[in-house]
Amino acid sequence: MSSLAYGRDYEVVQRLRPEPMTAEEATSQEKIEDIDFEIFRHKMNMIAQEGKETTMKLGASTGMRWGDVAFAVYTAQGDMAVVATGIWFHAVLGQIPVKYILKHFVDDPSVRINEGDSFFWNDPFYGGVHGADMGLAVPVFCQGKLVCFVGAVVHTGENGGTDPGGLSNTARSRYDDGLLCPPIKVGERYTLREDILTMIGSHVRDPRTMILDIKARLAASRIAERRIQEVLGDKGPEFFIGSLRRILSVTAEAAKKKVALLSDGVYRQPRFLDTVGTESTLMKINLTITKKGHGFLFDFEGSSPMLPDKPLNTYFHGILGLAMVYFCGWFFHDLPANNGLLETIEWRFPEDSFLNAKGEVSTSLAPFIQTAFSQGMFLCGARMSYNLDPLRAGAAWYTGFGVPMFGGFNQWGEPMADIFAEINSTGCGARPDMDGVDCAGSYFATMSDCGDVETTEEDRPFLYLFRNYFRGSYGHGKYRGGAGLGYCIIPFHVPWVGLGAFGYGSKFPATVGIFGGYAVPPTFVQTVKGSNMKELLAQGSPSVPVNVEQALEENSAETGRRERHNSSMRVQPFQNGDTLYLPVGGGAGYGDALERDPEAVVADLRDGMVTCWAARNVYRVACDDGTLRLDREKTQALREEARAWRKQRGKPYGEFEKEWLKLRPRDEVIKYYGPYPVA
Repeated sequence: MSSLAYGRDYEVVQRLRPEPMTAEEATSQEKIEDIDFEIFRHKMNMIAQEGKETTMKLGASTGMRWGDVAFAVYTAQGDMAVVATGIWFHAVLGQIPVKYILKHFVDDPSVRINEGDSFFWNDPFYGGVHGADMGLAVPVFCQGKLVCFVGAVVHTGENGGTDPGGLSNTARSRYDDGLLCPPIKVGERYTLREDILTMIGSHVRDPRTMILDIKARLAASRIAERRIQEVLGDKGPEFFIGSLRRILSVTAEAAKKKVALLSDGVYRQPRFLDTVGTESTLMKINLTITKKGHGFLFDFEGSSPMLPDKPLNTYFHGILGLAMVYFCGWFFHDLPANNGLLETIEWRFPEDSFLNAKGEVSTSLAPFIQTAFSQGMFLCGARMSYNLDPLRAGAAWYTGFGVPMFGGFNQWGEPMADIFAEINSTGCGARPDMDGVDCAGSYFATMSDCGDVETTEEDRPFLYLFRNYFRGSYGHGKYRGGAGLGYCIIPFHVPWVGLGAFGYGSKFPATVGIFGGYAVPPTFVQTVKGSNMKELLAQGSPSVPVNVEQALEENSAETGRRERHNSSMRVQPFQNGDTLYLPVGGGAGYGDALERDPEAVVADLRDGMVTCWAARNVYRVACDDGTLRLDREKTQALREEARAWRKQRGKPYGEFEKEWLKLRPRDEVIKYYGPYPVA
């Protein structure tokens, strides 16, 4: 092992694209028949899918049980060739830890890579996202030769940081981020090392869940290993190695051809974050995409600077990983998901930027930056691809999180620390020809689920007061975004628990619309300490709120110390019976709200999915308050009046810009922002 390995390896994290083709891989290409290759690719996809499903069934953490899982097959050089996931960012990030293992351990006599080994990691410097995303991979050998790796990357909701739940609003350096483990051998000769597991478990609040998740990854990997051995026995190692490589090559070439169909141009989309930890301050991601020929250049010059004592920083490859959420799910939806797609992308990150973390800084809240960027990617992507495939140029899903995290002991006396699964219940963005899907999932984990209330209550000390659609949560438009979720949780069965929340978009919208569609409205957390809610429930009171809107009313029957917080709320003790209300955002709107079919607005009124105020003032729809009978003539008149008002209010762009540049936020709002433009 080189002395460099005792620090961080800045070379290996640059190796995101596929490694050069080896002589063995090249020689085998001409021997692979097309039909055999297609059968092989299908088999590998099924092996990966079985690995993903097995991981979910065996895991203990919220993320693993409800689908925050990526299961992959890597080449013998470490490239991710096949992956089963709805979490597309791991499709181009999981290879870095494997390449680290190959670089540092193959020739190291104290470690080596042998049949029956298993390797674990969770350091985001290599994994790219944050410390709660943890991976395990095992090497696969044939006739004594390394032919591939298989493994799973999963969000395990606790890694021992200053706050429970895998993210910390209060971290000031990476030493506050909890366990950050570079790739390490945790098993050999098909056996996990209990001394290593004990060491890992001692770093977290919930060692039981941590170790169960590690074992779930390993069990799924061993099943995949057996399946691959069957393929190797049938086709031989030369065919196997060459075909894995062909998947990468075919993907890269097809991706370049599809990119070439887009119009060349420069696409810009600044994105803003309104939260640094729990402070309400503004940060900027300045995204410029230059499309030329068969490739893209991502440039982030002008983004906010790195924050040396705050948790809001990200490693550069985390940004590239989140670009794949758009590319794999939307633009390259018909291509395999692997790091061959990165052959179409070049990147340029400023040195002193919160998008390019260095040194000792915390990256605990890196997912905030990554998802905000990803939303900019969707907006640029919609404009880039509209002339090629307009039906995929849709509005963005909600990206601002808004998720409680918790820690303590459950009703069975067991330690716990995790997040709630409602992170996977956001609304889908509106589409060019229809509304977004209500509570569709999480845009970065579209195959994940928000879980069952009963399952959560079974092993967590919480009672759900309600969980249903939040009608005020989406962006309006010709087509509206899908509604998000509103819910209330009450600590139950135990004296107290620690509860906090993470997210952004309480002051500045986290998700904006496209082509005239409205942004998703800001969200926030409401808490009531010393609540009388248990008494109201015991009395069978009709005043018990059944949705977020009722809970937020000032004349609510609930008494106690009511407070409202940003979506990022410090972890604090909640006593048995206290309440926490939190809405999860919906999708953004598409197109002009005045072009929405009035009948669709009335249908939403009838279903309780839009407020009367929005129907009158946003959509300018007139209908009878009692019968909801539509008045078409009055609706047409209201819309013509609104369009005339728009024209009257409009002004030339130069005049608007001159006035706009005179405006400036308060100094405390932009203290971390970097240079702010002046007139």
